[in-house]
Amino acid sequence: MFIRIASIFAGQRAAVVLGAIAVTVAMGISISLLFSVGSRHSEWHEAFLTSRYQVSSIHELETKIASLGAISPQGQAILKNLDMPDHGRTEATLASVDLFERVFTRQELCLAQAVYFEARGEPLIGQVAIAEVVLNRVVSSRYPDTACEVVFQNQHLKNRCQFSFACDGKSDRPKDIRAWEQSLKVVALVMAGERSGVARSATHYHASYVAPRWRTALDKVGEVGRHIFYRRGVI
Repeated sequence: MFIRIASIFAGQRAAVVLGAIAVTVAMGISISLLFSVGSRHSEWHEAFLTSRYQVSSIHELETKIASLGAISPQGQAILKNLDMPDHGRTEATLASVDLFERVFTRQELCLAQAVYFEARGEPLIGQVAIAEVVLNRVVSSRYPDTACEVVFQNQHLKNRCQFSFACDGKSDRPKDIRAWEQSLKVVALVMAGERSGVARSATHYHASYVAPRWRTALDKVGEVGRHIFYRRGVI
């Protein structure tokens, strides 16, 4: 009798063990299938996107990125200017400015002097950017509150002022009538809301052929013509 009961218990124990083993094996297979399906799903998803939307595969993107190093200087210039306003449209707007019906304040004339002396040989967008820098300083707590005070700050310090023309010992009276007329038109455009796209909150700039030490403490925001523009911190 006891032998028969022991045999029954032994059989039940074996069944429990076998059941546990079966459950463990089933769980292992399920997890394996889950990871496999997840991996395949990612592949299927990428394949679907590529066929449905004609997007680049990861390999194609890496190839394109690697090829960027081979862009010509002309191509680099185009990429550098992508965020700028339409130059042709800005030129057309400039041509439409009527100076005979525009009365300039003293502050605007100081702003025009900065554009004339600092950027009269620069592209139109570069001239707009110089005017922006002056206005950005006006609204900054680090600088004076008017355009004239900003432009002629430290003019008594020879070759050590904020805008070089203000303390180089030369006359600050414009001599090129056409360039002065354009400078006035640029100021009219900027005061009406025109922006360059390269001087976003920039308060500093320097010519591309020099490398002042102060530039390392600022963030570069844009470049146009022979000028590189910087600001403090990130917006």
